[in-house]
Amino acid sequence: MAIDSVLLRCGSCKTANRVPTRRLPEHPRCGKCGGVIDFPRSPVEVTERIFDHEVLDHPGYVLLFFWASWCAHCRGMFPVIEDLAREQAGIVKVGLINTEREPQLAGRFSIMSVPRLTLYRNGRVADDLDGAVSKPRLVAWIESHLKA
Repeated sequence: MAIDSVLLRCGSCKTANRVPTRRLPEHPRCGKCGGVIDFPRSPVEVTERIFDHEVLDHPGYVLLFFWASWCAHCRGMFPVIEDLAREQAGIVKVGLINTEREPQLAGRFSIMSVPRLTLYRNGRVADDLDGAVSKPRLVAWIESHLKA
């Protein structure tokens, strides 16, 4: 994805650090405390208890995947979501919200059907995408927001 740098929050001192994307594989260190800046390389299970911390307080992009276990389209998208989380680690944090286990979050965001993808930027909703989509379409959709 065409983005030169990202903001990542240090887990130790909570300082937001601007990190060049080319340096993400090198395990970047915090400019304030020197600690290694860790970021998820796989999807994060998001619950109501940790929603604000994982999504609203994140200084960059977060892609939320609202899903349900009974949904065949959701299950079909899991490999795409897992690939995206690994390939875009540090650039886009990927979160999973199981609407059956987290009905309060589903209600909070008026989720009436799954799958639904919601992209956040700096704690605010940037866009939503309803229904199952292919990996190329999902990547193009995210790239269109990263370039904005």
